[in-house]
Amino acid sequence: MRRNSISSRLAIVMVLIVTATAAAASTLIFTRLNSVLIDSTSTELERDADIHATKFISRIDELTRDTLLLADTPPIQGIIRASSSGQDPLDGSSLQIWRDRLETIFEGVARHKPDYLQVRFIGVADGGRELVRVNRDLKSGKVSAVPADQLQPKGAQTYFLSAITKGQGQLYLSPINLNREFGKIEKPFVPVLRSATPIYNRATGEVFGIVIINLALGPALRELTTSADYRRSYYVTNSDGHYLVHPDPARAFEFVYAQATQAQIEFPLLQSLMQSADLRMTTVDRNNQQVVSARQIHLGPEATGRSIYAIVSDDFHDITVVSRAVLRQAALLILALAAAALIIGSILARKIVRPIETLADSVRNLNVDNAALQLPPSLPAEAGELASALQTSLTAVRDRNEKLQAKNKELEQFAYIASHDLQEPVRTISSFSKLLSTRYTDQLDERGQKSLSFILDSCQRMQALIHGLLEYSRLGKKAEPEVVDFKHMLDGVLADLNASIESKHATLAVGSLPKLRVYAVEVRLLFQNLIGNALKFSRPGISPHIVITGEPKQGSWKFSVTDNGLGIEPQAREKVFMIFQRLQNRNEYEGTGIGLAHCRKIVEMHGGAIWIEDGTDGGSRFVFTLQELNENPRPQQEAK
Repeated sequence: MRRNSISSRLAIVMVLIVTATAAAASTLIFTRLNSVLIDSTSTELERDADIHATKFISRIDELTRDTLLLADTPPIQGIIRASSSGQDPLDGSSLQIWRDRLETIFEGVARHKPDYLQVRFIGVADGGRELVRVNRDLKSGKVSAVPADQLQPKGAQTYFLSAITKGQGQLYLSPINLNREFGKIEKPFVPVLRSATPIYNRATGEVFGIVIINLALGPALRELTTSADYRRSYYVTNSDGHYLVHPDPARAFEFVYAQATQAQIEFPLLQSLMQSADLRMTTVDRNNQQVVSARQIHLGPEATGRSIYAIVSDDFHDITVVSRAVLRQAALLILALAAAALIIGSILARKIVRPIETLADSVRNLNVDNAALQLPPSLPAEAGELASALQTSLTAVRDRNEKLQAKNKELEQFAYIASHDLQEPVRTISSFSKLLSTRYTDQLDERGQKSLSFILDSCQRMQALIHGLLEYSRLGKKAEPEVVDFKHMLDGVLADLNASIESKHATLAVGSLPKLRVYAVEVRLLFQNLIGNALKFSRPGISPHIVITGEPKQGSWKFSVTDNGLGIEPQAREKVFMIFQRLQNRNEYEGTGIGLAHCRKIVEMHGGAIWIEDGTDGGSRFVFTLQELNENPRPQQEAK
């Protein structure tokens, strides 16, 4: 099982390396390809807009040329000459003849220009009444002249009033709007652009009327917004930013019959273009994930001041179709490489790991009492070097263990001496000192009595130190772990300390505590020492307040004992855990200076650590961690 695990891990590592490398390369290629596609699309959109704009401009130029051409045909001046007397004084032609001749010319032009809806000659007289009008029927496409009795007055129309103010040979282009008949918008909607030029009486130099052509812009707008790439979105706006063409047909010309949203709000690029002298602008809008190109298209001669704006956009999702296809292919390739790497890695891993596994078997079968490594024959060079180094290390460990065992025996002998030989003379000195104090106190002066008192105090301290040292050396000896309910254990500790708690008027707050498998006696001593210190080293006149908490943390438990006592300066927080170290005068606070050393040793027996932080109101917080023990662990101090 273990061999398979090692081989599998090596194979998986190889697969991960191959996969990560391939994925990183694919991501880099995908990102770069996306960037190239987006840049290329920006150029394509500009070129596309230019091509369509050129075609549209060509249509408008043709309209303006036809307008000027019709205005210069002979029947125009013939009608002017015959209008006063009904007969042309130059050739005798009647007004009707000249009108018929002009109708014939208008009909011929309209028949050859299928986008021309109306061609008209409108006079100034009689409220701007039409003199000649040729219409195209939108359903049948038939071109016909309108009878004289159906001609309408147009003098109040904006295009008429604007056109008659122009000079000889100048043009007026109307805004693009929807065609109306008798004041009502035709349905279906027909976008119309009107081109007009004033007609002057050559004899008097006065304005006689206008020639005007109504161009149906539907085909031209469709051509402006049609591309081989159906995924792109096209928009056309007038000079105010109102939509003339929109992917949603309901939004086209909505400014005519409803409150409309201007395109500048949806395309900030258009606002920038309107405010600049540039003809076109293109931007990569990463917020909306699209490329947008806008172009200004001037209508007719510059003097007309008319222009529209063509906008084309392409979504990143559509632009990157190719790169996503490449990414899918790369993903399949990565899967194939990963599978190949898994197979090859498994083979190579077995070959690489087999000598190590053989060596591991030898280590597992090692005799603990005689740590001589039985090396398998014919190990490869690297494995042989590893085996040789391991054998050297095992020999060094064996020698050190022997020395440690000898040292442990010396320490045990020291503990025996401390418990018997050292205590005996101390007891003798103490006994004779007490005897002297009892029988010969009257014979000793004040100085002698004081010296005898010092001897007795020193003996007592010596006995306490020897007892503390013995307890420190015996911690964990023959200890067996058991499951301890910390809350129940802490109740017992507080019961033992009840007298001190009541005398100090102390208050305690205990949080939620766990049940853990630990060395029960030692852990009880740990809490007893920490709580006892919190009670002992309290500030005069202030009742001790002690808070005990516990919480799980990364596979162990973290406990804290916090007080509001004297506190410990940061520079002394490590020193207090050393054996026989004290911070306070022994005359003020009793003790041997070994209690916190006991605490550290107990914590380390449980694989934890102990340290000191700032407590409440200048006090101390003792924080320590304990790991739950196995059922029969070997106490750590026995291995030291």
